[in-house]
Amino acid sequence: HANSADMDWLGIAYLWGSGITIDARDQSVGVDFGDLVDNLEMRFMGHVEAQGDIWGGFVDVLFVNVGDRVSRPLADLNVDNDTTSMDLALVWSPAAERLTGTELYGGLRYVSNDFRIVVDPIPPGPPDTVGRSDKSYNDLLLGARYIAPLSDDWRLTVQADLSGGDTEGTWSLGFYGSYVMGQHRLIGGYKHFQMGLEGSRGGDLTVTMARPVI
Repeated sequence: HANSADMDWLGIAYLWGSGITIDARDQSVGVDFGDLVDNLEMRFMGHVEAQGDIWGGFVDVLFVNVGDRVSRPLADLNVDNDTTSMDLALVWSPAAERLTGTELYGGLRYVSNDFRIVVDPIPPGPPDTVGRSDKSYNDLLLGARYIAPLSDDWRLTVQADLSGGDTEGTWSLGFYGSYVMGQHRLIGGYKHFQMGLEGSRGGDLTVTMARPVI
């Protein structure tokens, strides 16, 4: 957290111990796959924000790569999913003190998702890709947050947003506590983020990420 003559700047790099579940349905073969993935291979989450007396803005970036091998009675399923989400938003903050009180924000949410399921039959035979989605989506984003100063050093933040457009709808809900140490803040809390996506072959894909954030 840094100050300038006109703007307050906030940069955050998160460690998200995210639990991932992916529900996919490929309508062409009529097969349901539920809660297949809980194996996180790579993740990054960052947030950069500039705040003035009334107006500000932020960029929020999330990248998650998950993969797993799931055994079923007649086949082994090899699952791989790459998800990128980026929010670009304008923030309206009418409170007398910056980064406190009720704030509204709106902008764009970009989502890119590459999802694939490859089936290895039992007994062994030629593998078959039965689920595939590799698409990008652009949504309009609306959200709100409330930042409560509990003391000189502690802050409590509640944040919620939703988006719609190319996706089937996304939404997130987060609760965070922060401890202010001069120009630095230690932040911890919980975030739930869910995206409903339409696959490139007509199937529906729901990606859910929920766990503590530090």
